[in-house]
Amino acid sequence: MSTSLIFGFVFSGLILMLGNGGNVSWLPPAVIFSLVGLGLLGALLFPFIWHYLEQKQKMNSVKVYGFLYGSIRYCIAFNIASFGWKKFYGLQFIVPTEIASLPMNQQSGEWLTWFYFGHSQTFGIIIALIQIGGGYLLLFRRTLLIGAIILFSLLANLTLINVFYQMNAGALLQSVVLTIGVLFLILLDYKKLVVFFLKTKSNLPSLGFNNALAKNMVRLSAILLSLLFTIYLKSLVK
Repeated sequence: MSTSLIFGFVFSGLILMLGNGGNVSWLPPAVIFSLVGLGLLGALLFPFIWHYLEQKQKMNSVKVYGFLYGSIRYCIAFNIASFGWKKFYGLQFIVPTEIASLPMNQQSGEWLTWFYFGHSQTFGIIIALIQIGGGYLLLFRRTLLIGAIILFSLLANLTLINVFYQMNAGALLQSVVLTIGVLFLILLDYKKLVVFFLKTKSNLPSLGFNNALAKNMVRLSAILLSLLFTIYLKSLVK
């Protein structure tokens, strides 16, 4: 059920991206939203059909799951790489002159965000390379997990920007769909991540304290002392 639904979401996101806000002549809005509707409906109904045919031994679940899993990776890679290529060709982070010339307090959060990111072409290229490279890593099972973790870090940040800087609904929807899709790929290796991050012992040397309480006090001091120093700096501001 979850695999089918995630495929429906990422497939719909891909179709919406291809439609480019209704600016592609061979993909009019009526076709785009029809495909999205069919994709989501199919994602809801397919698990029941799958289960029925599996009970009748008329469907190879391993092959079906492999197809859906591979399709999810492909849809995400295609979608996220497309946003990366758009930055190379000046289709993102471009603000019209009449908007850019307005005072900052007269601009929307969306235009302020695009103006800020578009101020540095190099930074935009770096984001594009992460999107393209991360998408490419998803296409190989050996590099899938590292690609998904890299993309999740980027997409979660972009989603927060889209939410709190009032970006357009299309951008927000794409970032949410892609973030959920990448998170799904990560959670499939949940046990492996728990072992790597939480159960693997570090070979780094310790502070040398034998007392657990003393160790925890030193750790806590890094947070509390930085807070006290910030409060002190605030008191200097008149």
